[in-house]
Amino acid sequence: MTMDLRRIFLENWPIKLASMVLAVSLWFYVTSKGKTEVSLTVPLELRNIPQEMAVVGDVPGTVEARFQGQERALREIATGKKVIGSIDLSLGREGENIIRISPDDIRKPSGVTVTHLSPYEITVKLDRIVRRTISLKPIVTGTPAAGYRLGNVSVSPPKITLEGPQASVGLLSALRTMPIDITGMNETVTVEPRIDFRGRPVKVIEQDIRIHITIRKERP
Repeated sequence: MTMDLRRIFLENWPIKLASMVLAVSLWFYVTSKGKTEVSLTVPLELRNIPQEMAVVGDVPGTVEARFQGQERALREIATGKKVIGSIDLSLGREGENIIRISPDDIRKPSGVTVTHLSPYEITVKLDRIVRRTISLKPIVTGTPAAGYRLGNVSVSPPKITLEGPQASVGLLSALRTMPIDITGMNETVTVEPRIDFRGRPVKVIEQDIRIHITIRKERP
């Protein structure tokens, strides 16, 4: 039995070795045929943001990635098949977090690999979410109709609850409404105002805020 195996492997071994080398070369040729690379701008999404935390400041919304794979697969993702970079913030802490981006963070079709990323790390700043009760000041512009004047202006509720990152909420003691134009009005109105947040990433908890504007007829 041992002699038979030895004869099988050693008999005409140059030819068998050449055949093996040819088979391996052919396999590499077939598997690599059609492979190419393409560079794409990939959108980044932030997930698993810790509870009671918010992302503040500027965070890159995209990453440049180079993909390698079969030409057909790369053509599909280049013409619309979505690839997304998913950044996990579950271990993030208050303050600045340096997050390294790896090829595993890029969702892509099977058979496609990521060969390069730029940038390969981003800085994400997290701030604690807090609430604060502040005043809301109505801003009224314009002039009522002839023979009428502006009377009392009141807010309901008189105070509002603001929620947002501590760095933003802590700087605010009051907010204003966007201008409410009363030009030509001749009767009392109640309006739902738009609030001027001054570009800050905050929101108002109350859902039903009303500004009551009294228009009075002037006495003769």
